[in-house]
Amino acid sequence: MAASATALTIAGGAVLGLAAPASAHNYMIASTPKVDGTLTTLPEAFEITTNDKLLDIGGSNAGFAYRIVGPDGKYYEDGCLKVDGPSMTTKAALGASGKYTVEWQIVSADGHTVSDEYTFTWKAPSGFSPASGASEPPTCATASSGSTEAPTNGTASRSGDSATTDALFIGAGGLVLVGAVVAVLLLLRRRPAAPSPDED
Repeated sequence: MAASATALTIAGGAVLGLAAPASAHNYMIASTPKVDGTLTTLPEAFEITTNDKLLDIGGSNAGFAYRIVGPDGKYYEDGCLKVDGPSMTTKAALGASGKYTVEWQIVSADGHTVSDEYTFTWKAPSGFSPASGASEPPTCATASSGSTEAPTNGTASRSGDSATTDALFIGAGGLVLVGAVVAVLLLLRRRPAAPSPDED
């Protein structure tokens, strides 16, 4: 019984060890500008950095989006995205001073779509000429027709999560566990019994 319990514990740990990384989504660990930070000069690029490599299939940026919405409700990003390892960047020409919202959407290393938003304050320097912004999210001038960005509502969302994928990982883990149980039972059944006192 002790051997059975040990084997089951090891098998269960192996199943959990396989399933946990498979169901983990990327999350933001750094950004430019910082969350709730104050910006006084335009950065070379606006950036979102996550904890793991992003899934950009074929370099198409499909499923990725980066929006910078001003206090007037207009969009100030240029519509072009660059995905490099765990980071996603875009460029923007901001308008008048005020509170801006960054809305972002990425594709995690596990294939799931994750989106969120945060705000920052823009304090334009003296002599700054504000951009006019756009009423609709801009499209990158160099983007091909087959690499348009997926829209995002800027809220934390798991709409891209695949329940089927999760079910497959859970099912596979269950099969491994059942196989381990059967193997342990067969080993215990085949173990020879101790000789009785009457035998030579």
